[in-house]
Amino acid sequence: MARQAKLSVTLALVLLAAAPARADTLRLGGDLTLAVALTRAVDGDEIVVPAGSWAGGVRIEHAVTLRGEPGAVIDGGGRGTVLTVLGPDVTIRDLEIRGSGNAMTNPETNVDACIWMAPTAVRAQVLDNHLPDCLFGIYVQRSNYARVEGNVVRGRPDLREADRGNGIEVFDASFVTVSGNDIEGTRDGIYISSSDDSTFDHNTIRHARYAIHYMWSHRNVLCDNDTRDSLVGFALMQSHDLHVEDNHITHNRRAGLLIRDGEGSTYRHNDVVANGTGFFIYNSVREHIEENLVAHNDVGLRIWGAMLVDVTFSRNAIVGNSEQIFYFGNRDLSWGRGVVGNHFSDYLGWDQDDDGIGDRPYRVDNLTASLLHRFPATVLLLRSPALELLSHMEERLPVFRIHTITDYAPEIAATRSMGPPSI
Repeated sequence: MARQAKLSVTLALVLLAAAPARADTLRLGGDLTLAVALTRAVDGDEIVVPAGSWAGGVRIEHAVTLRGEPGAVIDGGGRGTVLTVLGPDVTIRDLEIRGSGNAMTNPETNVDACIWMAPTAVRAQVLDNHLPDCLFGIYVQRSNYARVEGNVVRGRPDLREADRGNGIEVFDASFVTVSGNDIEGTRDGIYISSSDDSTFDHNTIRHARYAIHYMWSHRNVLCDNDTRDSLVGFALMQSHDLHVEDNHITHNRRAGLLIRDGEGSTYRHNDVVANGTGFFIYNSVREHIEENLVAHNDVGLRIWGAMLVDVTFSRNAIVGNSEQIFYFGNRDLSWGRGVVGNHFSDYLGWDQDDDGIGDRPYRVDNLTASLLHRFPATVLLLRSPALELLSHMEERLPVFRIHTITDYAPEIAATRSMGPPSI
């Protein structure tokens, strides 16, 4: 019995020694500045930031939680990066973080930002913060499994748009979640480069150059984002296997959704409304563009390039655009072969068998589009008897034959619809 009791005590002491130390809470105040607290903190500690302004320009090297109380501000004073995250499992939440420097090159953090995450900062969480007066708001630098959620990021109105940083940038990181952020007045709202297997959802972005700018990134989900009042809503380039669904892309000056050199992606249930061009598609293959609303744009679909191969357009509602489709290519495109075609608000046809599919094909008037592209002054002749006569002759005389798009199964009723565009 004595021996057994001794073994039990020994085992208990071993387990006690192996157990992690109890997490402490450090509250800033007096001589305990943020910089001092971060040197004292160990993994698992929480640092509470009370109301008031606290100096930034600090490094977070341990797995700590940095939590603000109402009115808490961390200010970088206009120099460098405000918070540099180096340790794993760091959480930053409920703070106002402001006052980064203006440098596009920084020897330690690459750029000046309000929050910058190093490759070692895996599983970092940046939650419910307010980030005004930042060159870059949040920069995720090869930080896998990061979570950036519920933050408000505001750009630098004192700088030219080209000199501003991005609201949130994700570079060469995987399994990242960027969700529910509100971004305004930055260069690009969210810039994603060489980052895979990640989710970008429920973000609201306004008054940017490209609201979501996307390069060489694969197998990502972009859903339920609201992008408006920017130069371009979504610019998705050189990427494959994306799921782009249920986004609201409105009132962007040049284009709503730009796809360049894409492959194998799905674009479904997006509202692309009141933009300069709704969809701009250039040299993409095996794309699925289905059940989107493309309405009230200057040009609904602008399709360009010789390498548009195996791209499916099905059940899109192409409604009320000043020019429904502009196509410039070196071969004819056929839609509605083996799948249901699209709904066109200017379709002049009938459905005698009442199957929901028009009995005559919808053919894009590509002679007019080609003339407008090559000779912009032709716009003065739109709806004139001369141009209407040329369009009819194109349908009948091979000498006027221009490569075009024909939808062989146009839908009579729109799959997706909405009221007039909001102003």
